[in-house]
Amino acid sequence: MHPLAYEHLKKVLINGLAGPDESCDYYPCHFHGQDCTWCFCPFYPCEDPQTGGEWLRRRDGSSVWNCSHCYWIHRHEVAAALLELIRMRGIECVEALERASRSIFQELKERHPPVKER
Repeated sequence: MHPLAYEHLKKVLINGLAGPDESCDYYPCHFHGQDCTWCFCPFYPCEDPQTGGEWLRRRDGSSVWNCSHCYWIHRHEVAAALLELIRMRGIECVEALERASRSIFQELKERHPPVKER
């Protein structure tokens, strides 16, 4: 996990929901009014095109997961439901979140199916 993602997720586990962050230089990176709590997604790379993400080929031939069209985790109700699932499971550190991320992802998708457009 990227160090910036690790530090951001640590803050989320302590502080909770962030809501829109209009002071961010990149806001809105997905849509106006987005919930920025999961700016660094705990599921990255989810590799699930239902979220709006896709694999992109780089110039060097390698691939990278592009989630710029993912609206799902930035909808407030999904962001809040994810935090609730994490707390229900007693997850208090990023390492535990990483270990549980696949099962949480599946449960969250069942409760709040992804949509490609807002």
